[in-house]
Formats: sequence, C-alpha cells, structure tokens
Amino acid sequence: MASATSEAARFPLPPFEEQVALIVQHGMGTLLFCPDPWALRHRFVNRETGEVVRARCDRWECLYCGPRKVNRWRRLITLAEPTLFVTLTKVGWTLEEAARVYTTVLQYVRRGSRGYGPNHVGARPAYSLESFAVLEEHQNFARVGFHWHMLAKGVDYLPKQVMSDALRSATKGRSYVVHVASVKKAHAVGYVTKYLTKEITLVKRGLHEVARERVGYEVDDQGKLVETRANETVQVASKARRIRYTRQFFPESTAALRLRLFNDLGEPEQIVIDQMAVVPDVDEVASEDEQENVMKPSPWFLEEHEEFSSEIEDYRARRDAALMEAVEALRSGKPMYSRRVVSIWTYRRKLARVAHVDGKR
Repeated sequence: MASATSEAARFPLPPFEEQVALIVQHGMGTLLFCPDPWALRHRFVNRETGEVVRARCDRWECLYCGPRKVNRWRRLITLAEPTLFVTLTKVGWTLEEAARVYTTVLQYVRRGSRGYGPNHVGARPAYSLESFAVLEEHQNFARVGFHWHMLAKGVDYLPKQVMSDALRSATKGRSYVVHVASVKKAHAVGYVTKYLTKEITLVKRGLHEVARERVGYEVDDQGKLVETRANETVQVASKARRIRYTRQFFPESTAALRLRLFNDLGEPEQIVIDQMAVVPDVDEVASEDEQENVMKPSPWFLEEHEEFSSEIEDYRARRDAALMEAVEALRSGKPMYSRRVVSIWTYRRKLARVAHVDGKR
C-alpha cells in the first residue's frame, strides 16, 4: 500500500474531467464498463449486504465481458493441469463439419483398435484422453478452413502418428498435419484461450437436415375439416459448439471451480453474477453432470435500474453515467482490470479495427 501511495505521488492523476476526456478520446471506455444497452439498465443487488454491482452482457464478443471471460476460463483450465497441447489442422469449412471431425478423432484415439484377424493386424492402444478444445478460423480460410486447438490430460505421451492417423481417418484423407507438444509453460493455455472470444458467423456454422412433421387442415369431399400430416426435411443452422471439453477434463464442475477460484481471489460474488446473467452463453458445452448441478440460492437478485428506451440520447446518457462511475472507482483505488485483461482487450480491439478496415474495402 505504501508503494502504491508513493507511485501516486510520483505520477499524480490528471483532474477528473481531463481523465474522462482522455478515456473518451482514446476509446478506452470498454475497459471500464460493459456498454451493452441491457447491461446499462440493470444492476445486481445483494439482499444481505445491499451492495450494488453493474450488470454485464457476458458475451464473448463484448470488449468488456469477453476479456474477463477469457481470464476466468484461463484460470479454470490451469486448475485442470493439462499435460499436452494438440493442434488438428484443416478440419473443415463449417462448424458442423469441424465438430464431426473433432468427435471422430476423440473416438479413434480413446477407443483404440484390436486389429484384424488372430494376429491383430493394425491393432493400436487406447488412450484415456480428456480434452478442452477451441476452434480457430485460419487467416487463409478459403484454403485451410478451421483448426482445433486442444489441451489434453490423462496421458503424458501421445504419439504424433496416432493423432495424424486419427485426423486422416476423420477427414477421409484430406488432412493429416497435427502438432503434439508437452505443456511445460502456461503460454500453451494462453495460446488456446486467446481464441475464445473469436465468434463464428452464421454462414460458417453450417447446415444440417432435420426431419419434421407438418400438420395442416383441409376440407374433404363431404365438407368436413380433417387433419393432414406430412413429413418433410428442412435445413437448419448447426448448433455445434466452438468450445468443447470432455466430462472428466475438469476435476470438479466448472461452477464449483469458479466458486473456489473466486473465493481465493476475494471476489466470490462474481460467480453468482455470472450464473444469473440473462444472456445465455451459447458457445460453451458442459457435461451432463454439470448441467444437472443445482447451486444454492444466491443473495443477489437482478434489478431493472432504468426503464427500456429506444432513444439514442437515453443510451448515451446511461453510458456517460457508467463511465463517470467507473472513473470514480478507478481513482479511489478499486482494481478494475488486470494486466491479462488489458492484454486480451488490446488484442480484441486490434482485431475489431482490422475487420472494420477490411469491411470498408
């Protein structure tokens, strides 16, 4: 605390209005608060303490929420202690196709093979692999498509040839290039989680066919209304997920891990806020055990702080009020972000700017 005071004395803060103007000028507001219209209108209130916390949209693509979600998941994955870093290349050009390849590769590796005939020709061992995987869109998407970046545990060694054969089988010979390395440093976890905030467009999700029964009514020859049924096949957008993990990858349910993690950080209320978020996280796939997990009632409840308005001026006023509140908290010494959050925020903002420039061309 003494060192922080001495640093503040050496580098005094600019006046409040000047600091706010600098933040606006350099577009740094998304580092301090969630700019989502819904989040600006809602707050979480603790029944027991009366504490009030601003709501968050909790979307991966949000410049405020996305980096913080990545930071949380990075810490959760570190607790799982993965041993191997695996990359599967050229797994498809739609999320639907890439998901099938990922599932087939896991089945190939985990089941092994007894081979053929009495001599077990082609037999291969089974590997008890548990994994966490994130899909990456390659820069040269037209030629390469998607990659899977995986963090694995359960085995200390996984032959590269086994993974290559598995990928070749899953892609029907189209792809066989893989990368397998030991996780010796935390940079492998950081590399995989870096892609968590990269959303995938609807076009690249892919389509799959679904059989549906169409019910209708018509008048028969006798003038009576009768029900008719007809089967049809329609194409719907894929619901495959770009973030996947096997059931035993985490030592506990992610909800329990988050609670323990935030208790260690002195921020247990964060887990409650994440669970109460109105906007669902459609890109995370949990195990069945975790989906059935029931948490204890939370002392936090969601409050609509201001009424809905479609007027842009109302949104700007709420955004300005959130900025003022965040700057006051920052000046009072409240920790608003970590170095890792700043790093991810900078990376995501750079990607957004590049996408904006490409869109104008």
